[in-house]
Amino acid sequence: MSNPNKIKGDWAERVIKAALRGLGFPWTEKTRAGYERDLGDLHLVPGQLVIAQVKNVRTPRWLEWMADLETQKANADADVAFLVWKPGGLGEARADEWLAVMPVREMAVLLRRAGYGHPLDEEEVA
Repeated sequence: MSNPNKIKGDWAERVIKAALRGLGFPWTEKTRAGYERDLGDLHLVPGQLVIAQVKNVRTPRWLEWMADLETQKANADADVAFLVWKPGGLGEARADEWLAVMPVREMAVLLRRAGYGHPLDEEEVA
């Protein structure tokens, strides 16, 4: 018999993969399970520069997840990593409303790269 939590998680990953493809990331792919090092659930761009970890549980465990995300980002040698969490009541049709969560420092880097804010020294941006 299949694990219900795995079924729920796999479904959420497929839904978000489709949503991200529709939102301008057509290369989004699901990572293969079973790697010794966790590389995140989804890679949004070729070269694994942007990764996402998808969570479909009722009660978030933010601190645990954020620590895991840092490890996954390092394992994948990614530039950007974020969590996607499915809040209750938002199904597949509203997947673009699920929450994306990342450390503020990473959000600030993305905003600066988009032309907002003031540039920092190169060492601080990396």
